[in-house]
Amino acid sequence: MAKLWRLIYDPPMSGEENMRRDMEILEEAASGEAPPALRLYSWSPPALSIGRFQKAPEVADLAACRRLGIDVVRRPTGGRAVLHDRELTYSLVIPDDRDLIPAGVVPAYCFISRALLDAFASLGIEGKLSPEHKRGAGLAPGSCFDMPSAHELQVSGKKVVGSAQMRHKGMILQHGSILLELPLQAYRQVLRLPAGCDEADYLESLGRDAAGLLDLGYKISTEKLAGALADAFARLFDVEWIKQDNRGAPLYREN
Repeated sequence: MAKLWRLIYDPPMSGEENMRRDMEILEEAASGEAPPALRLYSWSPPALSIGRFQKAPEVADLAACRRLGIDVVRRPTGGRAVLHDRELTYSLVIPDDRDLIPAGVVPAYCFISRALLDAFASLGIEGKLSPEHKRGAGLAPGSCFDMPSAHELQVSGKKVVGSAQMRHKGMILQHGSILLELPLQAYRQVLRLPAGCDEADYLESLGRDAAGLLDLGYKISTEKLAGALADAFARLFDVEWIKQDNRGAPLYREN
Protein backbone atom coordinates (compact mmCIF):
# COMPACT_ATOMS: atom_id res chain seq x y z
CA MET A 1 0.00 0.00 0.00
CA ALA A 2 1.32 3.44 -0.93
CA LYS A 3 2.18 5.89 1.82
CA LEU A 4 -0.37 8.63 2.44
CA TRP A 5 1.05 12.15 2.58
CA ARG A 6 -0.66 15.54 2.65
CA LEU A 7 -1.06 17.74 -0.41
CA ILE A 8 -1.98 21.24 0.77
CA TYR A 9 -3.25 24.02 -1.48
CA ASP A 10 -3.46 27.33 0.35
CA PRO A 11 -4.77 30.73 -0.76
CA PRO A 12 -2.35 33.65 -1.10
CA MET A 13 -1.10 34.76 2.33
CA SER A 14 1.22 37.38 3.77
CA GLY A 15 4.89 36.57 4.25
CA GLU A 16 4.52 36.10 7.99
CA GLU A 17 1.48 33.85 7.58
CA ASN A 18 3.19 31.71 4.94
CA MET A 19 6.28 31.12 7.07
CA ARG A 20 4.19 30.43 10.18
CA ARG A 21 2.15 27.91 8.17
CA ASP A 22 5.23 26.06 6.93
CA MET A 23 6.66 25.76 10.44
CA GLU A 24 3.27 24.60 11.74
CA ILE A 25 3.23 21.82 9.14
CA LEU A 26 6.81 20.85 10.03
CA GLU A 27 5.99 20.67 13.75
CA GLU A 28 2.90 18.53 13.06
CA ALA A 29 4.93 16.08 11.00
CA ALA A 30 7.83 16.01 13.48
CA SER A 31 5.49 15.19 16.37
CA GLY A 32 3.73 12.45 14.42
CA GLU A 33 0.42 14.31 14.51
CA ALA A 34 0.23 14.41 10.72
CA PRO A 35 2.01 12.90 7.68
CA PRO A 36 4.73 14.61 5.62
CA ALA A 37 3.40 17.26 3.28
CA LEU A 38 3.77 19.14 0.02
CA ARG A 39 2.29 22.64 0.25
CA LEU A 40 1.65 24.84 -2.80
CA TYR A 41 0.94 28.53 -2.35
CA SER A 42 1.57 32.15 -3.30
CA TRP A 43 1.97 35.49 -1.55
CA SER A 44 -0.27 38.51 -1.01
CA PRO A 45 0.99 41.16 -0.76
CA PRO A 46 4.32 40.42 -2.50
CA ALA A 47 7.07 39.64 -0.01
CA LEU A 48 10.83 39.72 0.17
CA SER A 49 11.95 36.69 2.16
CA ILE A 50 15.36 36.92 3.80
CA GLY A 51 17.43 33.78 4.28
CA ARG A 52 17.86 32.46 7.79
CA PHE A 53 21.45 33.67 8.12
CA GLN A 54 21.16 36.98 6.29
CA LYS A 55 20.94 40.41 7.92
CA ALA A 56 17.91 42.19 6.50
CA PRO A 57 19.30 45.77 6.60
CA GLU A 58 22.39 44.64 4.67
CA VAL A 59 20.35 42.89 1.99
CA ALA A 60 17.15 44.90 1.58
CA ASP A 61 16.15 48.52 1.23
CA LEU A 62 13.52 48.33 3.97
CA ALA A 63 12.18 51.83 3.28
CA ALA A 64 11.62 50.93 -0.38
CA CYS A 65 9.81 47.74 0.65
CA ARG A 66 7.46 49.73 2.89
CA ARG A 67 6.88 52.29 0.15
CA LEU A 68 6.05 49.59 -2.40
CA GLY A 69 3.85 47.60 -0.02
CA ILE A 70 6.19 44.60 -0.02
CA ASP A 71 6.34 42.45 3.10
CA VAL A 72 9.75 41.60 4.53
CA VAL A 73 9.92 38.26 6.31
CA ARG A 74 12.66 35.94 7.51
CA ARG A 75 12.55 32.39 6.19
CA PRO A 76 13.40 29.49 8.48
CA THR A 77 15.40 28.06 5.56
CA GLY A 78 18.84 29.25 4.50
CA GLY A 79 19.82 30.69 1.16
CA ARG A 80 19.52 34.25 -0.12
CA ALA A 81 16.77 36.83 -0.52
CA VAL A 82 13.82 36.08 -2.81
CA LEU A 83 11.14 38.50 -3.98
CA HIS A 84 7.93 36.47 -4.04
CA ASP A 85 5.50 38.01 -6.47
CA ARG A 86 4.79 36.40 -9.84
CA GLU A 87 5.54 32.82 -8.85
CA LEU A 88 4.34 29.53 -7.41
CA THR A 89 5.99 28.43 -4.17
CA TYR A 90 6.25 24.89 -2.88
CA SER A 91 7.30 23.76 0.56
CA LEU A 92 8.14 20.11 1.12
CA VAL A 93 8.24 18.66 4.63
CA ILE A 94 9.65 15.13 4.84
CA PRO A 95 11.60 12.99 7.34
CA ASP A 96 15.39 13.23 7.13
CA ASP A 97 15.50 9.49 6.52
CA ARG A 98 18.11 7.68 4.42
CA ASP A 99 15.45 5.26 3.15
CA LEU A 100 13.67 8.29 1.72
CA ILE A 101 16.28 10.85 0.70
CA PRO A 102 20.10 10.97 0.42
CA ALA A 103 22.18 12.45 3.23
CA GLY A 104 23.61 15.95 2.84
CA VAL A 105 22.23 19.19 1.51
CA VAL A 106 23.48 18.96 -2.09
CA PRO A 107 22.49 15.29 -2.64
CA ALA A 108 19.06 16.08 -1.16
CA TYR A 109 18.66 19.07 -3.50
CA CYS A 110 19.59 16.89 -6.47
CA PHE A 111 17.12 14.20 -5.45
CA ILE A 112 14.23 16.64 -4.95
CA SER A 113 15.10 18.31 -8.25
CA ARG A 114 14.13 15.09 -10.01
CA ALA A 115 10.50 15.89 -9.23
CA LEU A 116 10.87 19.42 -10.59
CA LEU A 117 12.48 18.15 -13.81
CA ASP A 118 9.74 15.51 -14.13
CA ALA A 119 6.98 18.09 -13.61
CA PHE A 120 8.50 20.44 -16.16
CA ALA A 121 8.94 17.64 -18.70
CA SER A 122 5.28 16.67 -18.34
CA LEU A 123 4.41 20.26 -19.33
CA GLY A 124 6.73 20.28 -22.33
CA ILE A 125 9.41 22.35 -20.59
CA GLU A 126 13.00 21.19 -21.07
CA GLY A 127 14.84 21.86 -17.83
CA LYS A 128 18.29 20.91 -16.62
CA LEU A 129 20.32 21.31 -13.45
CA SER A 130 23.03 23.94 -13.25
CA PRO A 131 26.57 22.51 -13.11
CA GLU A 132 28.47 21.50 -10.00
CA HIS A 133 30.81 24.48 -10.09
CA LYS A 134 29.60 27.88 -8.90
CA ARG A 135 30.42 31.24 -10.37
CA GLY A 136 31.51 34.29 -8.42
CA ALA A 137 29.47 36.24 -5.92
CA GLY A 138 27.37 38.04 -8.52
CA LEU A 139 26.43 41.71 -8.61
CA ALA A 140 23.94 41.44 -5.73
CA PRO A 141 25.27 38.59 -3.60
CA GLY A 142 22.28 38.81 -1.26
CA SER A 143 19.85 37.82 -4.03
CA CYS A 144 18.85 34.22 -4.75
CA PHE A 145 18.22 34.79 -8.46
CA ASP A 146 21.38 36.82 -9.08
CA MET A 147 23.17 33.66 -10.10
CA PRO A 148 22.43 29.92 -10.35
CA SER A 149 23.82 27.81 -7.53
CA ALA A 150 25.02 24.27 -8.12
CA HIS A 151 22.27 21.79 -9.05
CA GLU A 152 19.44 24.32 -9.34
CA LEU A 153 16.95 24.14 -12.16
CA GLN A 154 17.43 26.13 -15.34
CA VAL A 155 15.39 26.49 -18.52
CA SER A 156 17.03 27.86 -21.66
CA GLY A 157 20.13 28.59 -19.58
CA LYS A 158 18.23 30.77 -17.09
CA LYS A 159 17.52 30.05 -13.44
CA VAL A 160 13.78 29.57 -12.93
CA VAL A 161 13.72 27.91 -9.50
CA GLY A 162 15.38 29.05 -6.28
CA SER A 163 15.55 26.57 -3.40
CA ALA A 164 16.54 26.56 0.27
CA GLN A 165 16.53 23.96 3.05
CA MET A 166 16.54 23.53 6.78
CA ARG A 167 16.67 20.51 9.10
CA HIS A 168 14.74 20.50 12.37
CA LYS A 169 13.55 17.76 14.74
CA GLY A 170 14.46 15.00 12.29
CA MET A 171 12.64 16.67 9.39
CA ILE A 172 13.66 18.48 6.21
CA LEU A 173 11.85 21.59 5.04
CA GLN A 174 12.65 22.65 1.50
CA HIS A 175 11.30 25.86 0.01
CA GLY A 176 11.21 26.34 -3.74
CA SER A 177 10.31 29.52 -5.62
CA ILE A 178 9.22 28.78 -9.21
CA LEU A 179 9.27 31.98 -11.23
CA LEU A 180 6.41 32.73 -13.58
CA GLU A 181 7.62 36.25 -14.31
CA LEU A 182 10.85 37.85 -13.10
CA PRO A 183 10.04 41.20 -11.36
CA LEU A 184 13.18 42.96 -12.59
CA GLN A 185 12.27 46.52 -11.67
CA ALA A 186 11.06 45.54 -8.20
CA TYR A 187 14.30 43.68 -7.52
CA ARG A 188 16.22 46.81 -8.48
CA GLN A 189 14.29 48.84 -5.92
CA VAL A 190 14.21 46.47 -2.93
CA LEU A 191 17.72 44.99 -2.94
CA ARG A 192 20.82 46.78 -1.76
CA LEU A 193 23.59 46.70 -4.33
CA PRO A 194 27.27 46.80 -3.34
CA ALA A 195 28.99 50.17 -3.48
CA GLY A 196 29.97 51.01 -7.03
CA CYS A 197 27.58 48.54 -8.63
CA ASP A 198 25.79 50.10 -11.57
CA GLU A 199 22.00 49.54 -11.62
CA ALA A 200 21.95 49.03 -15.38
CA ASP A 201 24.68 46.38 -15.10
CA TYR A 202 22.72 44.63 -12.35
CA LEU A 203 19.48 44.56 -14.35
CA GLU A 204 21.33 43.24 -17.39
CA SER A 205 22.99 40.54 -15.29
CA LEU A 206 19.77 39.48 -13.56
CA GLY A 207 17.84 39.40 -16.83
CA ARG A 208 20.60 37.33 -18.41
CA ASP A 209 20.79 34.77 -15.61
CA ALA A 210 17.15 34.36 -14.48
CA ALA A 211 13.66 34.34 -15.98
CA GLY A 212 10.12 33.20 -15.34
CA LEU A 213 8.36 30.50 -17.34
CA LEU A 214 5.98 33.05 -18.85
CA ASP A 215 8.98 35.24 -19.74
CA LEU A 216 10.37 32.29 -21.68
CA GLY A 217 7.16 31.83 -23.65
CA TYR A 218 5.60 28.93 -21.75
CA LYS A 219 1.89 29.78 -21.48
CA ILE A 220 1.15 27.55 -18.51
CA SER A 221 -1.45 28.23 -15.84
CA THR A 222 -0.51 28.06 -12.19
CA GLU A 223 -3.10 25.33 -11.67
CA LYS A 224 -1.48 23.14 -14.34
CA LEU A 225 1.95 23.78 -12.87
CA ALA A 226 0.71 22.92 -9.37
CA GLY A 227 -0.92 19.72 -10.64
CA ALA A 228 2.24 18.66 -12.47
CA LEU A 229 4.31 19.25 -9.32
CA ALA A 230 1.91 17.23 -7.18
CA ASP A 231 1.99 14.32 -9.64
CA ALA A 232 5.79 14.40 -9.94
CA PHE A 233 6.41 14.48 -6.18
CA ALA A 234 3.94 11.60 -5.72
CA ARG A 235 5.95 9.55 -8.25
CA LEU A 236 9.30 10.48 -6.71
CA PHE A 237 8.35 9.40 -3.19
CA ASP A 238 5.82 6.71 -4.20
CA VAL A 239 3.01 8.26 -2.19
CA GLU A 240 -0.68 8.99 -2.53
CA TRP A 241 -2.03 12.38 -1.54
CA ILE A 242 -4.52 13.27 1.13
CA LYS A 243 -5.70 16.50 -0.47
CA GLN A 244 -6.34 19.55 1.66
CA ASP A 245 -7.62 22.40 -0.52
CA ASN A 246 -7.90 25.66 1.42
CA ARG A 247 -8.05 27.93 -1.58
CA GLY A 248 -10.47 30.82 -1.29
CA ALA A 249 -8.75 32.53 -4.22
CA PRO A 250 -6.54 31.46 -7.14
CA LEU A 251 -3.05 30.27 -6.26
CA TYR A 252 -1.64 32.95 -8.52
CA ARG A 253 -2.68 36.60 -8.31
CA GLU A 254 -3.55 37.78 -11.81
CA ASN A 255 -2.98 41.43 -12.74
